[in-house]
Amino acid sequence: MLPTLAADPSPLVQTAIYMAGILTGYVLLTQPEEWARAWDTMRSVWSRPRND
Repeated sequence: MLPTLAADPSPLVQTAIYMAGILTGYVLLTQPEEWARAWDTMRSVWSRPRND
C-alpha cells in the first residue's frame, strides 16, 4: 500500500480535476461549426413547447 501525504487531494477533487481536463480537451479540439450546431439544437429544444 502506498503512503499518502496529508497534502494529497481527496478522490473527489482528483476526479473533478480529471473530468475538467477531459472537458477542456474536448472544447479545444471541437470545431466551431460543431459548437454552433450544438447550440442551435439546444435552443430549439429549450424553446419547444412542452406537452404536459
